[in-house]
Amino acid sequence: MYVPLHWHSTFSFLEALGQPKDIIKRAKELWFPAIAITDYNGMFWVPSFFLAAKDSKNPEDENDKWVKAIFGLEIWFVMDLKSSWVGKSIWNLCLLAETDEWYHNMMELIAYANQTGFTNWTQKLDLNALKEKSEWIRIFTGWELSWISKMLSAWESEAKIREIYDMLREIFGEKCYLEITAQDETLLPITKKVNKFIYDLAKQTDTKLIVNNDYRYLKEKDKEAREIALSIKDWTKMYDANRRKPAGKYHIMDGEEIREICIKNWYKAEEVDEWMANNWAIAEELNASMLLNQKLFPKYKTPDHIQAYYDKYWATSIEC
Repeated sequence: MYVPLHWHSTFSFLEALGQPKDIIKRAKELWFPAIAITDYNGMFWVPSFFLAAKDSKNPEDENDKWVKAIFGLEIWFVMDLKSSWVGKSIWNLCLLAETDEWYHNMMELIAYANQTGFTNWTQKLDLNALKEKSEWIRIFTGWELSWISKMLSAWESEAKIREIYDMLREIFGEKCYLEITAQDETLLPITKKVNKFIYDLAKQTDTKLIVNNDYRYLKEKDKEAREIALSIKDWTKMYDANRRKPAGKYHIMDGEEIREICIKNWYKAEEVDEWMANNWAIAEELNASMLLNQKLFPKYKTPDHIQAYYDKYWATSIEC
């Protein structure tokens, strides 16, 4: 059984295509028991995704089951926002929500990224923010925008990459995973390099491997539509030689397609089956939901000097 844990919807503006309700519909067609969305830097899609998942069960079939909605987030990450190198060392991390309490932590992380971490038109988290809000959240990393990929491309030392990973493992423990990317490595040399490093790192650190293809559209026929969206975002023309034209396949794949690509990349069939089983096991453990039809207000701690002023004057005046 396979469950995709890395996906971008149309809410990753002009980077991907697919409304949440259509993603759930496609997951139902492929017999997925669950599916995740990990859009960039925001959770605007969550209500529609959750409602679409709830509506996916056929009320006339008592044996039918609804597709579980897994809530995630892919966000920019730096080691330390106070560092002078913050603009040069920006990477991506994917977060997954565990329980109902996830929502507040995830919202606080996004608020932190957009307020404290917003520089050079980019919102970011750092290691300190993750330490404070790591409860009820799992993370995974890999693919071309991770620090692993970018540092390997910049010929950074493997020891330095391992040091960063050890810091994340110290925070999240066994809730930290490494991701193998199911794309044709003959078309994407950087993917081959990153996958090999991640494969070796997982063995060295006894980390669970998961596998995804980081899909960006529903079906294979939607590839051109996504490239048009990328051209709009990048202010390029479809006939421009230098426009973004990602190699590889980024539609929602079923387990057999994932397996076929990984085996073509010379991974053993039993290893690939184990990775897909890890995806499925993680999906079973994630049980975040949303409480709808209620008013939610953010909880802010009163600054100490305001609280002292209140205690001294306002509370006293009421007693009088």
